[in-house]
Amino acid sequence: MSNPCLILDIACAEYWLPFKGCRRIEPSNQPTVLHPNREVAEAEALRLAAAHPGRRFAVFEIMTAATTIRVPTHVSISGKVICDRPMAQLMMVSEPEIPF
Repeated sequence: MSNPCLILDIACAEYWLPFKGCRRIEPSNQPTVLHPNREVAEAEALRLAAAHPGRRFAVFEIMTAATTIRVPTHVSISGKVICDRPMAQLMMVSEPEIPF
């Protein structure tokens, strides 16, 4: 089974405005649906391509997600956490904490 996917119309991607070394997706081309798996997304991409000749639709499978966790910074001799801090972490989408 595959992970959730997004479909993006990339027919005019070379004309998207530059943004800090990347390209900003035009609002009219931004994805609005999170497909439950790759098979469903590919079927929808084929439907969109048939409905809009000359356009190109890319399927992006979600592999990782970034989240913030709390990490102990100070621990007592008995092991009790005295102080912690937030830390960004990448998680695999298949992990149960990711709500897909």
